Amino acid sequence: MLDKSLPYYDIIMKMPGRNLLSLPEPVLPEGYSFRLYKPGDEYAWARLESQVLEFPTHGKALEYYQNRFLKKYSDEVARRAVFVVDPYDNPVATATAWSMDSSMGPRNWLSWISTDPTQQGKGLGRAVITCALRRYIELNTVENVYLHTQTWSHKAIYLYHKLGFQFFRIDHVTIPTEESPYFRQMKNAPEETLQTLEQVYSPELIRSLRDHAEDPDETELADGTPWME
Repeated sequence: MLDKSLPYYDIIMKMPGRNLLSLPEPVLPEGYSFRLYKPGDEYAWARLESQVLEFPTHGKALEYYQNRFLKKYSDEVARRAVFVVDPYDNPVATATAWSMDSSMGPRNWLSWISTDPTQQGKGLGRAVITCALRRYIELNTVENVYLHTQTWSHKAIYLYHKLGFQFFRIDHVTIPTEESPYFRQMKNAPEETLQTLEQVYSPELIRSLRDHAEDPDETELADGTPWME
């Protein structure tokens, strides 16, 4: 769940591609299993994302998923959207090993991570993230992985860092959108985020996040215009 008691800041994190190869085998509780998207899972995805307050309603989440992903990229969704399902095949957690164009060029972006709040505390979030990250290996894209999050998701930031993601010291990343003006800047505020997280993180964790932060290389600083279909 989002913790809206903190000031809001955007943050981009980066996992070096080499870290993908050292990820542990994901572990699930007895009776739970992984599977990829199948038709109809968009309703479960919408339920999960609205439950964690990424969308105001189930309907808005479903509309977004259908328009943004299924209409154009249904084949990619079937290869990249990972779900944890309970013993009755009900999706209870999800993460997507997405890839998209950006001002840095085509890149891996781990996206839309959520766990049913009633199922939290079972390690499902860590498991589904790890499974989705390992999906990049299966898709032969062992390259850097990025994700966008915010201070309201500070519990998730802690988990991402434990799995090998670091704060990324880049001012912004430009990505394509479906609406005019067809591009938007994905903002990034690593220092403001660290200062905010001091309210909920230990000094040791803040130090680790700061010391391991990644600077962008020349290709990441290119800041070109993302290609649009």
